Amino acid sequence: MQQMEFQPKEEKFNIKKTISKYLYKWPWFIASVLLFVIGAYIYLRYSVPQYQSKTTLKFDKKQNDLSSALSDLNNLGIGLGNADELKSEAAVVNSRPILVQVVENLNLNVEYFNAGEFKDSQLFTKAPITAKILTYTKEKFVSSTYTLTDIKGDQFTLHNQKKKEIVGKFNIPLQLDFGTVIFQRNSSVAIKSEYKVIFWNPIEKVKKLEKTVRVSLPEEKAMLMEISLIGSLPEKSEAILNEVTKQYNLDGQRDKNLQAQNTQEFIDKRLEVITKDLSGVENQKEDFQNRNHIVDLQAQAELALQNTSDNTKALLLQQTQLDLLNSLTAEASKGNSQLMPSNLGLSPSLEQSIAQYNSLLISRNKTLKQATNENPAVIEMNREIAALKDIIRDNIREQKVSVQAGISQLQNQITTSKSTIEKVPGQSKIYRGIERQQNLKEQLFLFLLQKREENAINLSVNVPKAKIVNPAFTEEIPVFPKKNIILLGAFFLGLLIPFAIFYLLFSLDDKIYSRDDIKERSGLGVLVDIPSLKDNENHLVQKNDFTELAEAFRVLVSNLKFVLPVKDSAKIIMVTSSVKGEGKTLVSVNLALTLANKNGRGLLIGSDIRNPQIQRYDSEPTKRKGLTEYLYDDSVNVDELIHTSTTNPFCDVIYAGAIPPNPQELLSNGRYQKLIEQMASQYAYIVIDSAPLMLVSDTLSIADTADATLYVVRSAVSKNILIDFANDLVRDSKLTNVSFVVNDVSKRAGGYGYNYSYGYGYSQTKDKKSWFKKIFKS
Repeated sequence: MQQMEFQPKEEKFNIKKTISKYLYKWPWFIASVLLFVIGAYIYLRYSVPQYQSKTTLKFDKKQNDLSSALSDLNNLGIGLGNADELKSEAAVVNSRPILVQVVENLNLNVEYFNAGEFKDSQLFTKAPITAKILTYTKEKFVSSTYTLTDIKGDQFTLHNQKKKEIVGKFNIPLQLDFGTVIFQRNSSVAIKSEYKVIFWNPIEKVKKLEKTVRVSLPEEKAMLMEISLIGSLPEKSEAILNEVTKQYNLDGQRDKNLQAQNTQEFIDKRLEVITKDLSGVENQKEDFQNRNHIVDLQAQAELALQNTSDNTKALLLQQTQLDLLNSLTAEASKGNSQLMPSNLGLSPSLEQSIAQYNSLLISRNKTLKQATNENPAVIEMNREIAALKDIIRDNIREQKVSVQAGISQLQNQITTSKSTIEKVPGQSKIYRGIERQQNLKEQLFLFLLQKREENAINLSVNVPKAKIVNPAFTEEIPVFPKKNIILLGAFFLGLLIPFAIFYLLFSLDDKIYSRDDIKERSGLGVLVDIPSLKDNENHLVQKNDFTELAEAFRVLVSNLKFVLPVKDSAKIIMVTSSVKGEGKTLVSVNLALTLANKNGRGLLIGSDIRNPQIQRYDSEPTKRKGLTEYLYDDSVNVDELIHTSTTNPFCDVIYAGAIPPNPQELLSNGRYQKLIEQMASQYAYIVIDSAPLMLVSDTLSIADTADATLYVVRSAVSKNILIDFANDLVRDSKLTNVSFVVNDVSKRAGGYGYNYSYGYGYSQTKDKKSWFKKIFKS
């Protein structure tokens, strides 16, 4: 007997099979794509486009205007010095105080809509009516919606969400649930029959603006700030952005004015203090000058030094004259016979007297050379000389007194000058300290006066905090919804959703559909694919049958020749499966009908005595003896068991018979093998319809009688685990020469159609191949 050795099969990814599984579901993909594309079209038709509006502000790194009166002191101003300060300004732009002012100025807490059949169109500048909330009676309300209808002249009717009617008039306050409102009419815009008005709590609108107003700092654009807003009404978005920039600059101007006012107050206070301090220092300087008799300390010091020098020189001269006078006194005390020194720089009177004395003395001496002392002329001259000598001594005494008085005066002046010079360092130190304080106070006083004027100029000049580079503008292409992206996304989503569903189903699907599924998990051969049959089709192979079922079993018979051993006795083929309902009986019956012919009869033995099914294909309802009777009753003759098939006269059948209580014992008592040996000499083929292997062990008791085993699996019913079960049986040598038969294979299983596999030249009903099959045929 030829044995087929089991070899484990390595799984390989079959891309053609995988694609074929999804392509077979193409109607679902097309339906899904159409559904999503239509849904996207409807969404785009009734969705409200959202447009992006932008404005751009520019900041100076350091403004050169008089932004701060104390900028020279603290080196600060409203100009922005770095990116961090710009980031802080970005937070200010989107701050709640500014947005509150924007909501209030633009009346954003009231929205108007033109009521439509499917969607409402929002109105802003072209609204025929306007409403303003005067007072609130319920401050914690979020929003309240009213429908305005029946506009007749100045009268109208409001309907709230509870369908309550409220009649009101334009320009007259109206009491509503949340507060008092006044409606006004815009005569320049035509009015329609119905409008929707939504009143919001201002805080809620501010919160919404905080989320929608976006402030960005482009890195490639230094000191620029972009403010953007996405909304359905471009004119409303632009108005909001323009108002935001306006309020931001006003807020900056208020901050600047507040800073300037605070600076003004500070300067005035400091000026008051500095004025008092400066007055005190000046009084102190004046008192110091008065007490020390100082007009110009430096000049007075220089004068004292000069006086000291001059007085010292004069003192030396006077002392010299005193010495001369002392010498003359000594000369004057001598007799009247010696001349006295003259031309000594003394007083003119003294010099004159000495000159007269010397001249008279010379004349007397000349006279004495010619006369005696008793000469009257000599006596007269001596008398005159003595008189002049007395005069000279008197002049010398007077001159000495005068010189000594001058020396004393000069010494006093020198002492006074030295005293003055000695006081100069201390007085200079004190005086410089007083002058330093005075100069400091004067400079600070002048500085504050200057800054007060600068601050006054700064208050009068309104310089915007940020320059508006681009006023608010709106891009033409809406940012939402993106038509092309949504349609393309709908298309791909239409493909993805069914793909994901089928991927999940295919991933969870552990059933066998074609021979490829078996080849992926087992090295055992697959002899044939049995096509799927409808309930109204004939399930038995008839004589001269050219249906797909008949062709499939002819292929099976042809492939069996390569599996069955060559021997003289009957070739025994056992047909089994894992569980009930996989079609082993259908295969057994039709295989027996196909094998049996005039050149060799065939025998079909119903060996599933627990659940016999062969009789379903027998048109004779009469109960006959079967295998069970033969196994437990030795007196039963084999001939009583054999019945000829009404479909094929060359095929005999042994039915299972009655259902016994102990099938396993009957099949293993040895009589079954005896029956096979006896029938092997009478038939060319014996087909055994056995019990499922996974449910009972009956089949294993008779498996040794088979030359080949056909393991039937049913497409879309049998699970992959059954292939593993069959592999284990072969691996454990419980079954030999095993081949698979795939039953109930649909025309799409594995991507193969049976008009292609079996119908070429044989099929009685040849279907025309579709373009889909032509493209993806194997």
